[in-house]
Amino acid sequence: MSKQARPLLQPEQIIQRTEGHLATDMDGDKVLLSLSSGKYYNMGKLGGIIWERTASPVTRRDIVAQLLKEYEVEPAACDQQVADFLQDLYAEGLLEPVSNAGAQNGGAGATAD
Repeated sequence: MSKQARPLLQPEQIIQRTEGHLATDMDGDKVLLSLSSGKYYNMGKLGGIIWERTASPVTRRDIVAQLLKEYEVEPAACDQQVADFLQDLYAEGLLEPVSNAGAQNGGAGATAD
């Protein structure tokens, strides 16, 4: 994935995937087509699992905590790989930060500008 200059996502920042994509599973890998850019992405199996977890507002820290419960992986390595993957998705416009205000009230936040 090519990277555009965007601020780094923070571990506690609430994120959610953007709309306008078609996703399917192919031989265990998650494959995605961005309808706006026409780009095709193969996220692999673990990338697909992370992608599914961004369907609703979530933090990177929450994603990492869930993965550490399911897989035997060193926590720092898991966090770094998830951070890199999410940053790539953000650079491609496939996910975005959401407002913390709504989440603090127990619901999904509004989309940030």
